[in-house]
Amino acid sequence: MVGAPSPVVEPTVIGGSFKPLPYRPDTIIDGWTVDGMTVRGASLRGHLHRFNGTPREDDFAIHRLADGRVIALVADGVSQAHQSHIGSAVAVRSAAEWLQTTLPFETAAADWQHCFASVAWTLNEQAKGLLGLAQPDPVATETLLATTLVCAVIETTKAGTLRAHLAAVGDSSAWLLSESSFHDVLQPRDASAAITSSEVTGLPRVPRTVEPIVVDLHPGEVLLIGTDGFGDPLGTGEGGVGNLFRQLLGQARPPSQLEFAHALDFSREAFDDDRTLVAVWPPESRNTQGDMW
Repeated sequence: MVGAPSPVVEPTVIGGSFKPLPYRPDTIIDGWTVDGMTVRGASLRGHLHRFNGTPREDDFAIHRLADGRVIALVADGVSQAHQSHIGSAVAVRSAAEWLQTTLPFETAAADWQHCFASVAWTLNEQAKGLLGLAQPDPVATETLLATTLVCAVIETTKAGTLRAHLAAVGDSSAWLLSESSFHDVLQPRDASAAITSSEVTGLPRVPRTVEPIVVDLHPGEVLLIGTDGFGDPLGTGEGGVGNLFRQLLGQARPPSQLEFAHALDFSREAFDDDRTLVAVWPPESRNTQGDMW
């Protein structure tokens, strides 16, 4: 609980108006440590969706490529789209396949425009099949499957630190937790900013240009990638949610998968959207003598 809680809700079964496949569990959790890098991820159905029987519209994936690079993908199906839970799942799967097969040896040379165009094509094909159309219809796809997407490729530098290359379409974002402050690297906002508008532009619309953001991750810092279900209550990181995650992520050791997911399932009045968050710790970022902050 953070401040005034949301009403207590017993989750209800997914409503019959939503496509049953792919199967959508209420919660998914993942995480591991490799080469000193620790990753945690969780995606949870929001309190409102648990109450009204809407499936979890968020999705994510984390994976280590054969060359040692780690990819993290986070998608948030746009609520106005009728089957956006399918859109987010398709976007994550399609982006993962593109990165697995097409990502160049030099991450900085990645063609993110082509990546998102490929995901958009897959979404259009998915909608064509679901709607029984003779030809893909991007407008129909947007109405049915619209979704945001953040892609991150995380690699080890020669100095032994981590470097993350991030590209996004839509209002999902990423933060660097450094020296107790949350720095939004994709969607900067100030303390007086209002909550993000419900009007979201996502895939299958692809921007004319996609500019990746590069973030260097040093010991003592944590990279976060998440949907607005986390980003909106976090705000600038100066309130109760920021305090909760500042303490959780700054412990001597990263939280377990279940501890991470439990914290993400916090209850706070007026914030009842689905929540998805991936966290990445670089090697030697854990202070075995005590908390980092």
